[in-house]
Amino acid sequence: MRSGELAGLAGVTVRTLRHYHQIGILEEPERSANGYREYDVAHLVRVLRIKRLADLGFALQDLPLDDTADHDAQLEALDAELAAQIDRLTGQRAVVAALRAGGASPDLPPELAVHAALASAMSLPPRLVAFEREQLVLLAHLGGEPTSQLLRALYERFADPDVMASFATIYEQFDRIDESTPAAELERLVEESTTAMIAAIGDLDLSTTVDLGAVEALFDEHGASHLNPTQVRVLAEIGERFG
Repeated sequence: MRSGELAGLAGVTVRTLRHYHQIGILEEPERSANGYREYDVAHLVRVLRIKRLADLGFALQDLPLDDTADHDAQLEALDAELAAQIDRLTGQRAVVAALRAGGASPDLPPELAVHAALASAMSLPPRLVAFEREQLVLLAHLGGEPTSQLLRALYERFADPDVMASFATIYEQFDRIDESTPAAELERLVEESTTAMIAAIGDLDLSTTVDLGAVEALFDEHGASHLNPTQVRVLAEIGERFG
């Protein structure tokens, strides 16, 4: 029989057969005079065994195809791996449930994703909404657990309606500044931003140092790609007030 017939009988694809050949778990048959591979029943039996074991959950490189092997030990190992997969899937389902409950996007941890909509809720310009969201993605995934904990605490404070209103005004001013903005106006924006941050933070414990290490340059690069030089400088000055 040819590869298409064998694949159809075994319930696999011809590409799957080629993959089995490539990784060495299915011997390639001799080619006939016309260049086609000619399979026999032994090949079909082999493929059916492979498919059965793969469907059970065995990795292709670990298939217990040797009849003299200790199948009980192999099944015990498989059972442990399947149990670990169930635990991982259970955890993933819990995260999905939390995201759905909060109406949040799945590209952030649920405890942070629910706060990612704050920028949109403040009716910020789309450019700044995108900037804030991407910064949060970077911090959540590169900053480590201490950073995520600090972000969660900060965003809980920023969710206060009065705090949101004050920062909405600050963002509107920030969006307008550029190299033509007078120095006095920039200094006033820095002062207002710092005051608003201090009021929002309140008694929040900021003793945990966020060390971004080697990835800090990525945040600088991201800021420079979204903001004009004046905005980058203003953010740096605000950061220095809390350094």
